[in-house]
Amino acid sequence: MTKSLFFVLSILVVAAMFLAACGADEPAATEAPLPPTDVPVVEDTAVPEEETEEEPVADLPIACFITDLAGVDDRSFNALGWKGVNDAVAAGYAQADPILLESDAAEDYQPNIEGCLSQGATHIITSGFAIFEAVSIAATENPDVLWTFIDGGGLGLDNVRELVYQTDEAAFAVGYLAAGVTQTGTIGTYGGANYPTVAIFMDGMTRGVAYYNEQKGTDVQVIGWSVETADGQFTGSFTDMGLARTTCEGMLDEGADIMLPVGGAINLPCGDAIIARGIDAALIGVDADAYLAMPETYKDLWLVTIEKGIDIQVTRSLQADAEGTWTPGGTIGNAANGAVGLSPLNSWEDKVSDELKSEVAALFQAIIDGDVEAAFTLLQ
Repeated sequence: MTKSLFFVLSILVVAAMFLAACGADEPAATEAPLPPTDVPVVEDTAVPEEETEEEPVADLPIACFITDLAGVDDRSFNALGWKGVNDAVAAGYAQADPILLESDAAEDYQPNIEGCLSQGATHIITSGFAIFEAVSIAATENPDVLWTFIDGGGLGLDNVRELVYQTDEAAFAVGYLAAGVTQTGTIGTYGGANYPTVAIFMDGMTRGVAYYNEQKGTDVQVIGWSVETADGQFTGSFTDMGLARTTCEGMLDEGADIMLPVGGAINLPCGDAIIARGIDAALIGVDADAYLAMPETYKDLWLVTIEKGIDIQVTRSLQADAEGTWTPGGTIGNAANGAVGLSPLNSWEDKVSDELKSEVAALFQAIIDGDVEAAFTLLQ
C-alpha cells in the first residue's frame, strides 16, 4: 500500500464516523466582524460570562485533562485544550480544581487515564491523535465516564465525543498569503509526525500556494510537503528541539523565507535559527495566535496563525455535560462554523499590501461560502 493511499484510508475511517454524528448539539455559528486587516479570525463564543444569576448546575462533571507529548506548556495545542477545561470551570460547567496529567512518553497514556479514573473523573479530555488506542480501550471499559477526544476519531462509542478540525481551509488561505509575501519564492514546512491532524495543515498550505500560482502565473515552491504522495518532512518528535532546529536550518539553506512548523513548540527553534542568521524571514503559527501565545522574542516573526478553536469546543462539550445535553460522535470544526480561522497580521500588518490582504479576505469568505474548495475532500 502506498503512503498516499494509507493517508487517504486513515482520513476515510475518521470521516465515516464523523459524518454519522456531526452537529448533534453545536450552537449555531455567528459571524465575527473582520479585524482591521480584513483577515477573518476565530471568534471565541464558547461561554457567555453573564451566567451568574442562574441556579448552579447540579452534579457538575469532574474534569481530567491528559496532554500529548508536547506538554501543557506548549503554548499551542495542549494549552488550548487545558484553557477550554478551565474556561468551563470558570463558567460553572465543571467542578473546581480540574485534574491535569501530562504525558512525557506514549507509555504514559494508559497510566494517566487510570490516574483520571482513580481520582474520580467523570469527564476525561484527551489531547492528540496518538492516544487513540488507549482511549478506545479505556472508554469501552468505562462506559459511565464521558470522554472528549481532541483530534481523534473513528471510535464510534456512545460515551466519546470526537473533535476534528478542517484546518486546511484556513491553511489554504494562509498558503495564498505566504505565496504573496515570500521574497525568495520558496516556502518551507515540517511537522512532528505524519499524523492526519498534523499533515492537514501542511497539505492545506501547500494547496493554497498552488492556487496562488494558478491565479497569478507564478512559480512559488513549497519544500517539506508533497500533495501527490501525502508525505513530507517530519522530525519524528514533538519535543526534540535540536532536531527541529536542524530541520529548519536545512530548509533555510534551500532558500525558504517563510516557514510553517506544525507540532507544539517545535516552531520556536526555527525562530531561533532565523534570528541567529539575521535574515528577513517569517513563521506561520498553528492553533493559538502565536503572536500572543509565544515568547516576546519571536513576536516580529509571526506572519499569521492558522487558528484552531480547541478551547471553544472543549468548553462546549463540558457545558453540554453539565446541562444534560451531551451527545457522542463527531464534531467537525471548520471555517463556516467559526472553529478555524486566521489570526490578525499583528507585526506584519504594515508589511502586507492592502491588495493582498483584500484577496486573502475574499478567498477565505469564498471558502466559507463553498465557492472555493479548500478542504481535504475526504474529511467533509
